[in-house]
Amino acid sequence: MESSRSIYCYLYFGGEIENGFNGSIDYKGGCTSGIIVNQGTSHAEFVLKACTKLQIDPSSLSFKYTLKFDPSVLLPLDDDDAVNNMVLFSDGFSRIYIVRACTEVEQGVADGQGTPANVESHPVLRACREETELGVVDGQSTPVNVENHSASTPSSSQGMNDDYTIQKHGLVSRCTKFEGDPLASSTSGNAILGSGQSFANADEFRNALYLMSLAGRFRYKFKRNCPRYVSVCCAVDGCTWKIAACGVKGTKMMRVYTFQNNHNHSIHKDSSPLPAVRLCKLAVLTNDVIKATPDCMPRQICKDFERQHGIRMTYGQAWQYREKVKERIFGLSDNSYKLLPWLCMQLTKSNPGTIAEWTSSDEGNFMQLFVAYGACVHGFLTGCRPIISIDSSELGGLHKGTLLSASAYDGDDNMFLIAYAIVSSKTYDDWLWFFQKLKQLVGKMEVVIISDMHLDIVRSVAEVFGVENHIYCYQHLKESFSRQLTKKNTKGRKGKEDALMFLDAIAYTRLQIDYIRAMENLRRYSANLAKWIEDSGPEHWALSKFSKKRWDKMNTNLAGLFDDLINEDQHHSIFNFVVKHMEKLASLLIERKAATQSWKRFISPKIEDKVLLNIAKSEAFTVIPYTDTFKVKTRDRSHCVDLKQHTCTCSAWQMLGIPCEHACAVIQMMNQDVYGFVEEWFHLPKQEMIYSGILHPLDFDNMPTVDSDGNVQDQNGVTYASLDPPTMKRRIGRPPHQRNKFQFREKGTVFCSHCNGAGHNCTTCKNPTT
Repeated sequence: MESSRSIYCYLYFGGEIENGFNGSIDYKGGCTSGIIVNQGTSHAEFVLKACTKLQIDPSSLSFKYTLKFDPSVLLPLDDDDAVNNMVLFSDGFSRIYIVRACTEVEQGVADGQGTPANVESHPVLRACREETELGVVDGQSTPVNVENHSASTPSSSQGMNDDYTIQKHGLVSRCTKFEGDPLASSTSGNAILGSGQSFANADEFRNALYLMSLAGRFRYKFKRNCPRYVSVCCAVDGCTWKIAACGVKGTKMMRVYTFQNNHNHSIHKDSSPLPAVRLCKLAVLTNDVIKATPDCMPRQICKDFERQHGIRMTYGQAWQYREKVKERIFGLSDNSYKLLPWLCMQLTKSNPGTIAEWTSSDEGNFMQLFVAYGACVHGFLTGCRPIISIDSSELGGLHKGTLLSASAYDGDDNMFLIAYAIVSSKTYDDWLWFFQKLKQLVGKMEVVIISDMHLDIVRSVAEVFGVENHIYCYQHLKESFSRQLTKKNTKGRKGKEDALMFLDAIAYTRLQIDYIRAMENLRRYSANLAKWIEDSGPEHWALSKFSKKRWDKMNTNLAGLFDDLINEDQHHSIFNFVVKHMEKLASLLIERKAATQSWKRFISPKIEDKVLLNIAKSEAFTVIPYTDTFKVKTRDRSHCVDLKQHTCTCSAWQMLGIPCEHACAVIQMMNQDVYGFVEEWFHLPKQEMIYSGILHPLDFDNMPTVDSDGNVQDQNGVTYASLDPPTMKRRIGRPPHQRNKFQFREKGTVFCSHCNGAGHNCTTCKNPTT
């Protein structure tokens, strides 16, 4: 199935479209914003989303766009096909120019000639800009009804409250150190609307001033600047532009009483001083690009910022700007660790049976956090098979860290999270601590651990769960074997494929005699590779060698599903990561519980498909009954099936818990129900027990705050324990930014951004550009 594409669209409105020196389209002035558009978005949905972002009236608007491979041509964006083509043939982003439909003839772009268009000179657009951005008409300053305006546009703090956990729970004042709340609009031009407009405090008013100057590309200077009175004027001598605000008696609010928004000079001339780059003010601009790609390169931020605002930003400033925006979006702050003990207490209080424990160093720095929700613990102990998949992934953010996870399989072979831990490093002590907590959780239940072959994991699992209960992930072993082939100079692609086929035969065979035969084949192919296999501990990864029941689980494929669950949260602070992850987990549990109601039989759909496949294979077999067992003849050998003991000499029934094709042949000959011989782990009652737990939301009404001395106190004066951020130790080598991708993992289909063909990219495309 074709994977859905998405691109980032830069929106330009209210400025001038000009030709660049190389024939490309340049845009001067106006307001700029951006949205993310997914494949399949209709034209009506796109227009509504773009106009809502810019807060403009969608009537009488015309949309044009350019593509990266030919930025000199403006293409019409007027129907669903145009939107679909823009998404398919854009290389990650596209530029959208929005103009009034009645001005297209004057702009000279309707015929695709690309002549300069003076959007600013048209009276309709000029009046629209003056009404929406400046709050004046015909040069007359008119008071703005702040109450009516707030009813139609988001308030200064509402813009992000609906999107991010840190604002939704009021964590800005508790966890972060910002000068003011985020402004509602990232377009900045309408930051100050007119006299009579109120702001929460002086800092918010100063932020609005800076963003307004950034959008208008002019510089201002303070005539007076204090918490109760702020007066500014344009930095150009003789300019009549000025704004003044004073405090509202008895409050911290600031209200504009002078608003003269007319410049008597061209603000686009080089002689006009451009606003300086002030990162503390720029952080209030919500950057959708950084939100979508938190690790975007600073050099790209420099290019985007200069194109949007006409101001050059240094590499260091771009890096700091990215970190400050990430701090505002994801809530990165030192105070997040101080609130962690209170959060753990809330987790255990609101959800009985939940384990939320943390450790710290002697100096009070954070070291480890372990979280296991009561609903997940109850579901695992009552309904899941005793096999646990272990994995780790690197976290982003200021203090980094590593996320350790333990997941199980539900009745339909879906991921069921048991517990996770966040550690400041990934050492043997951290793994041992994590497994000890996991052992306390499972109690006396004997479980099988499946993980990679990391030495610290192997050592800690052996100490806590026993060396005989450890399965090595076959995917990791296959990667190591592939590297061994390179070291041994295996000739050609065909030779490498043959060696990997021998390895698969060794790993997936169920009988000891077949394992010996597969090893002999590999030994004849390469004695060194066979020696490497024997030294790699096949009793921990080969099906025929592992002594415990493993339900045919060969690798930690659940780790990829867990990464998808927390992918967007890896850049959050540790406080918001826990809160955000809990919300996603609650939604996932409800979704899986609802899916259970749609089961057609008393066994899960995935297991039903496997049973039907075995039934289809069994039709060609011959069954010979004996006293207590049955003999099933296939093409190459015979197998004995015991229905009472639920065994078959092929070992598939015992290993998987599902009747193999030989058992299916016997069961059908006896006119019995094949589904009745499936183990109870896959039955509906077990699945209902897994998802019978309840996850309650957290209570943030009496959430404490962090004072200037670092003390954590609530409104009642109760003091709580606090933690300091972990001490960061730089690891050897380049720091990892994402999970390692296995070369043998199934990959998605690649599509060309030029011709939309499958199996190649735009670099190797041989089709002519359309």
